Amino acid sequence: MFAISYDRSADLGAFAARHGIAYPLLSDEGSRAIRALGVLDADLEAHHAGFGVPTRPEQQGVAFPMTFELDERGIVVRKIVEENYRIRYGGHALAAELAGAPLEAPAERLETAATGPLAIVSARAALDAPAYFAFQRLRLEVRLDVAPGWHVYGPVVPPGYTGLSIALTSEPAGVLTGPIAWPPPRPFRVAGLDEEFAVYEGTIAINVPLEFRVPRTTGTVKLDLAIRFQTCSATECLPPNAIALSLAVPEAPAL
Repeated sequence: MFAISYDRSADLGAFAARHGIAYPLLSDEGSRAIRALGVLDADLEAHHAGFGVPTRPEQQGVAFPMTFELDERGIVVRKIVEENYRIRYGGHALAAELAGAPLEAPAERLETAATGPLAIVSARAALDAPAYFAFQRLRLEVRLDVAPGWHVYGPVVPPGYTGLSIALTSEPAGVLTGPIAWPPPRPFRVAGLDEEFAVYEGTIAINVPLEFRVPRTTGTVKLDLAIRFQTCSATECLPPNAIALSLAVPEAPAL
């Protein structure tokens, strides 16, 4: 992994030393590589104006925030284009996105857990960072454990049943949830019924994308999460239930 920016080598070296960055930070003074790659932000003043930020002369030459994935031959096989210069992946979320699969949990992160009625379903949620930066994109890793002999319905169910859902119930202004990539459930049929079901059993791991589109100096953000589900066994179905989780996420200090 390496990063390219238009900053001077001396500034990048000081920045890397200050924040313990071990991968290479490459200096592209004059933005020659940035222009060659076609990622120069030629409308920087308009983009800054959208956030109420003035543009300083030394900021000209900055690139759009983009990630290029290379194969073993050095050929670009994928590009991740950010919406603007502020909305960005956190490091662990970006690595998981490039890997196409959940990665080992980072050493520092925020966690919370709770158990549902009758202790049939328990839930744990962990943010893949110990704090957030304004406009950062992070992942909330939600894990459900369903007791043996029971299952919960998947997110798509026939009318009259309650599918698994995850939502922020007191969503702070500016904190947005992205589309959830649900793990594939297994098909399930109930003897004597015409409906077709899809269910989860055992441990279910779900990644919920979050964007902290909040101004700097917002401070701690409280995330209240509601997980709704309906549990069934081979002989009975319980009424719909929910587990509430809460996570207080501090704001990281400015770099």
